Amino acid sequence: MEFTMDSLNDTLAAKLAAVQRPGDYFVSGTVEAYLPQLEVESVGRIALPLLPQQAQQLIAVATQAPYGRGSETLIDTAVRKTRQINADQVKLSGRHWPQTLQDILDRVVAGLSVSKPVHAELYKLLVYEDGDFFVSHRDTEKAPGMFATLVIVLPSVYTGGELIIRHNKREVELNLCCEDASELVAFAAFYADCVHEVKPVTSGCRLTLIYNLLRPGSGQLPQAPDYGAEQDDVASLLRQWVATKGKTDGTAEATPEKLIYPLEHAYTAAELGFDQLKGADAAIAPLLLAAARQADCELHLALLTIAESGSAEYADYQPRRGQRRSAYAEDSFEVGEVIDRSANLSEWRTPTGQDAGLRALEFDEDEICPLGALGDMDDAELEFHEA
Repeated sequence: MEFTMDSLNDTLAAKLAAVQRPGDYFVSGTVEAYLPQLEVESVGRIALPLLPQQAQQLIAVATQAPYGRGSETLIDTAVRKTRQINADQVKLSGRHWPQTLQDILDRVVAGLSVSKPVHAELYKLLVYEDGDFFVSHRDTEKAPGMFATLVIVLPSVYTGGELIIRHNKREVELNLCCEDASELVAFAAFYADCVHEVKPVTSGCRLTLIYNLLRPGSGQLPQAPDYGAEQDDVASLLRQWVATKGKTDGTAEATPEKLIYPLEHAYTAAELGFDQLKGADAAIAPLLLAAARQADCELHLALLTIAESGSAEYADYQPRRGQRRSAYAEDSFEVGEVIDRSANLSEWRTPTGQDAGLRALEFDEDEICPLGALGDMDDAELEFHEA
């Protein structure tokens, strides 16, 4: 893909404009929860957070978990080393647990960009002790209508056991171990066609509920948003931009030093974070993050601010009957000559949500994608102050 310096901004914006569906191939998070009452056949009531003695009792009644290869179901601890307890041996109760599960499911539905109805069906209770793991694999369809897997990590003290999920050249590593195991429940969900693995647990015991996420009825099952072609195109554009940045052929302006893509929604400094983006913004962010990594570019979020100041001129204003005319009413004035103008980017955030440590930077209109996207100041909010 080739571009001219004049078309770079518009071409990049057009590629990103095609990305409209929010959601991703995975979603994860934590919830503050009233813990469920967990009972396991032949063991009884399980205290949460999990106690080491009861962890051993669970291991004693659990069976070695198998894995699938084609039409075969095999057991090989070099491939999968963990123990499982079937759903019919597990009882989850408690007045608040159904609502906690529904809250998690609502966040999963939004994060995967799936329309309701979606049903969560308990499949297994898995017990990972020190040294247990599961190599890269894909989940098989375990029930009609299954399109994704939900993992809920129950409160326990352990280290390791990170969940790695891969899809379309992208990869994420999730640490679902909560520091405050007494109040938080961690979860992750991902589409069934995603390759994933569980890294070895290095200490303690990892206790997880595995749910099949089902779409009842007929019709095509939900699939992860796939913008692989757009991602490759954006990465190609960014690589070419990096190669020509700051250069000119003598007949055109130099390629801009930075590229600015205005988001669809407005965000305050407190809301500014990749994990808090909405709608199409939330769909575009993962694509841009992956494309920026491919092109060896840095990507940040920032607040864009344009401010103009100047003299206030008295307007021909007539108050309504019974309304007192104020000498300093804002609708009595209009902006005269613009004396000063500033345009800058501030409150820089990294993809991990940290303060990037960058000062406020000025920008030029030729860095905006697409060109002219900011429009003019006609609809800007005006404030008048007495000199």
